[in-house]
Amino acid sequence: MENSERYKVIRNGAHVTVTGWLQNVSDFEWGRAVKVAVDVSRKNHQGEWEKVDQTVYDCVVDDKSQVFDEVRQVTVTGRITGTNVFTKRDGSTGFSIKVRADEIAPAVDEKVKEAAINAVWPTVNPGKPISESAPF
Repeated sequence: MENSERYKVIRNGAHVTVTGWLQNVSDFEWGRAVKVAVDVSRKNHQGEWEKVDQTVYDCVVDDKSQVFDEVRQVTVTGRITGTNVFTKRDGSTGFSIKVRADEIAPAVDEKVKEAAINAVWPTVNPGKPISESAPF
């Protein structure tokens, strides 16, 4: 039996679907670069949602036909290709996730209530805030 018959190799990949705020669109001869920001929020001790961080996705796509006039949120599907370190406006260090997009389209307004989320991912300790200090 040859090695090619004994082992099946499957291509690795990190595929992602992201819905976030459209920050910047730049067209180039080779395609389009789009910057998308996703707010990271959590409930504070008063039970109110607050923005605690923002994840930035630097996306590139071949297709330049999509028009983003009046579009504020987009959904990106594609493959993670790496990360990028940059200096934020306030001088602190930030990082972004690079995505080779298969598609970038205006986001569809799908409001999901907390009860629907809890039906899929039940809360371990109802009424207590979730700890964001995971060990990884």
